[in-house]
Amino acid sequence: MKEPDLPLAEWIVLALMAERPSHGFAIATLTAEGAEIGEFWYISRPMVYRSITRLVERELITAVGSEEGNRGPQRMIYAATRSAKTTVTKWLSEPVTELFDVRAELTCKLLLLKRRATSPARLVERQRLVIDEIEDSLRAKEHAADDHIARANYALRLEHVRAARRFLDAVDVAVDADAPSPAVKTV
Repeated sequence: MKEPDLPLAEWIVLALMAERPSHGFAIATLTAEGAEIGEFWYISRPMVYRSITRLVERELITAVGSEEGNRGPQRMIYAATRSAKTTVTKWLSEPVTELFDVRAELTCKLLLLKRRATSPARLVERQRLVIDEIEDSLRAKEHAADDHIARANYALRLEHVRAARRFLDAVDVAVDADAPSPAVKTV
């Protein structure tokens, strides 16, 4: 299956549905302002339901049942299709290619990998290679720039590269801290 071209909100909803069947209200709770995902990428409740509709239309999720709501109508339960689960796993392993996507998309991928109890080490390693390519391109453009405004613009973007590297370093430190320590042999 070719990877669908989805906006980030739909990727997040699909990834959460790929974890386990769920209803829109539960997804909206995770993506609400200040919630686990919403702390980093807020998705309003109407946007969650719109994303569900689009994902159903694209045949990436399907209705699998319903449950009674505490207050209000029944809640439709959706599950990701088998091919959508594979697509999500692939998407979660791919580095972002644009520097401005580090804050939103990469952060969300890292959060979603954590929810799956999957190490982000390989993604971080691959992301570093992309950041290196971006830096090389920006440095070449900075040196070729013929006016001070253009050079200043490239210098600013290079600061973003350094910030992205510091972010990846912090993720590495957190991954190392979470890794089980090797067994110590006692005599």
